[in-house]
Amino acid sequence: MKGNVAEFLEFRFEKLKLLKQSERGEVWLAQTRQGGELVIIKRVLSTGLPYDVIKDFSFKLPARIFYCVEDAAETVIVEEFIHGENLHERKKPLSESETRAILLQLCDGLRELHAQNIIHRDIKPSNLILQGGRVRLIDFDAARIFKDGKQADTRLLGTKGYAPPEQYGSGQTDPRSDIYSLGVTMKILLGKNCDEPLKKILDKCTAYDPINRFQSVDELKTALTAEEPRIFIKSLILLTAGIFLFATSPPLNRDENFSEEIAAQVETLPVEKISTPAQTIEFKLPEIILPPQKEISLPNAAPKEYKPPPRKIFSEEDLKLPETPPASSSAAPITFEPKPRKTFSGLLKTQFYLNGALFNQDEHKNDREKISRAEWLQAQARLHITNDTAAAWQDPSIKIIFTPNWGGDKLEETKTLPALEVGAATDFIISFDTFELPNKDRLSVCLQIYLEGDESKMDEHYWCVWFDIAD
Repeated sequence: MKGNVAEFLEFRFEKLKLLKQSERGEVWLAQTRQGGELVIIKRVLSTGLPYDVIKDFSFKLPARIFYCVEDAAETVIVEEFIHGENLHERKKPLSESETRAILLQLCDGLRELHAQNIIHRDIKPSNLILQGGRVRLIDFDAARIFKDGKQADTRLLGTKGYAPPEQYGSGQTDPRSDIYSLGVTMKILLGKNCDEPLKKILDKCTAYDPINRFQSVDELKTALTAEEPRIFIKSLILLTAGIFLFATSPPLNRDENFSEEIAAQVETLPVEKISTPAQTIEFKLPEIILPPQKEISLPNAAPKEYKPPPRKIFSEEDLKLPETPPASSSAAPITFEPKPRKTFSGLLKTQFYLNGALFNQDEHKNDREKISRAEWLQAQARLHITNDTAAAWQDPSIKIIFTPNWGGDKLEETKTLPALEVGAATDFIISFDTFELPNKDRLSVCLQIYLEGDESKMDEHYWCVWFDIAD
């Protein structure tokens, strides 16, 4: 990110605590230097995120966005700090009435986001916060704008176990994908506290094929409210009263997970379970004392009709600093220097060299290499292996097989290699003089090479070369 952005953030905010850091960015708890209001500063090594759209609307669920700027490689966001109870840290399962009340609020909030084609793609307990009687949804780092006509998502992001099958690359995510993650989340938070009618609703949310799910959050809300209106009125009253907050001081609300890369192959999606107390205890409303929170007085745009905004870069004028900066600051200067980004092919790349020359087995698959017995004793093959995946190649091995035609003993040998770290390369040399040629006038030899190891994909895992040998 440009230096003037870092200077602007340093002038306006004081960083208090690093909440999360990974290869995909970092998250800071900070406060404004003038008023002391708490905010979250996020630096995400990705672009095209919908934070600009969220900034221009007064949505119910997300944190308010105060500033958002991106360049060619990363995005920096300053957003509201949400103080409340993170559902990931909840000690006991939700009751059915609590679940229904939360679902109703999420349906209303997701309707606003889906109306602007924003798909969250990472709904899970750690991204849901109860703030008094209000449910909030955080972490839009995996979110995307739905586009008609696309066959699949560009980036496969999300959390395994909560992401729907189409999010593994089989199709484009849409509002039904958020409904799937919502259903999985509520099943986990409920544990066994689920009656048959609610279970049927959540089962429909988590149907494998999107066509068998609720087609919108409005359909889901209709199913929730059609059964017994008395239950939902009572649930909303309880939620508004703040039954989900405890009298003890609530922890910092952030379990800021950067969304994980997920496998491009659909697997059976695990559903975690929360143990249910042996005896059901009637829930009583505790006395709630919340710490005072200042209202953040940063600019916030009024709601307006959405038009897709062009990608925006902060200019020098946007970030112009006051002529007289603060006289002193306890925080050390902080710069946002972009980290080098490495892209991976996702493959173990191999190149085969025969006597120093690069060999393409596809070009020679119908030909035999001509070689004399004297040349055979001096010949070498070299296999150059590069780990261009995002994970170390564990337990690698190479199997070499020399097979003579028209008589002679086959030589088979397996070599174990050290683990190959991400981005590393290694060479494996095969000397032909280790194989004794039979004394035949006409002789052909086949050299076969197999690469084995963990489940890392390879662009070549098998090499085969035929040699015709003459005196």
